[in-house]
Amino acid sequence: MFSYAGLLSLFFLSLLVEDIGFLILSRGMKATRMDVGAGRIRAILRHPEVLLGVFLQALYYILLLGLLRELPVSLVVPMTGFGYVLIALLARLFLRETIPLLRWGGISLITIGVALIAHSGG
Repeated sequence: MFSYAGLLSLFFLSLLVEDIGFLILSRGMKATRMDVGAGRIRAILRHPEVLLGVFLQALYYILLLGLLRELPVSLVVPMTGFGYVLIALLARLFLRETIPLLRWGGISLITIGVALIAHSGG
């Protein structure tokens, strides 16, 4: 059995796995956008970045299942909202995406909500 701090660390690791999976999926899907029709589906299903991204998403859900075994769903699921913060930062850093100020404002509100939920403990 993990301590609350250990579970929180596992939670943030799982979010990192999920968001890296999203970044890789995004790159893979953009790489296949020139393909059309049935060839596009085949290209998507065979693209290494898409496959790795799907694998990381599956790993995230396995980690999430472990967390749900130990913590209340009313804590775990709302805290996944922190993933919005993490993915915005990662997309900005690694995909060079522009994130408008209004979106950062929404992400800040999500962060405040997640902090309130996390502070309520398990």
